[in-house]
Amino acid sequence: MIKLIKQDLAGFLYFIGEHRPALDADSLALDIRKLERCEAADYLFLVRREKSYLFPVEDVYEPESYAYLCWTAYTLLPDMPVDAFYLHVSDTAMGPFGSVVLLDYAESAADVMHTADFTPEQRAAHLHRRTRHWRERAKLCTLAEMTAAMGGGEPEWT
Repeated sequence: MIKLIKQDLAGFLYFIGEHRPALDADSLALDIRKLERCEAADYLFLVRREKSYLFPVEDVYEPESYAYLCWTAYTLLPDMPVDAFYLHVSDTAMGPFGSVVLLDYAESAADVMHTADFTPEQRAAHLHRRTRHWRERAKLCTLAEMTAAMGGGEPEWT
């Protein structure tokens, strides 16, 4: 896992849109509006082909929710390139600022599915540990390194 810190998170989403020309502009614009409302401190952001999805982390870990179904949908198509990110909002004074962690999609989707049978209390405790792990254990990187890691192939960050 690698992460960027002190990022303008909406700016990062715009950056993704610039580097993924097939990504639907309306889909990304909706995600940016959700992020700018700052309704949560932790989000999972998924980009696959022409669609993007931004969800509060808790929604993704809620079994059978729309967010859960979207996050796990591409586990059935392992050859489909998917970019998965954890966004942590740490400051909202001038818009959402925080950190971005590039996740291994297959690993994160497996973790989400693994918790489906947990009680809500167990799921909340697991989610707290998982988000803390992402924030504390991801290696710092530059935007260029993040972009290279998103390129596909054998990522250097695993």
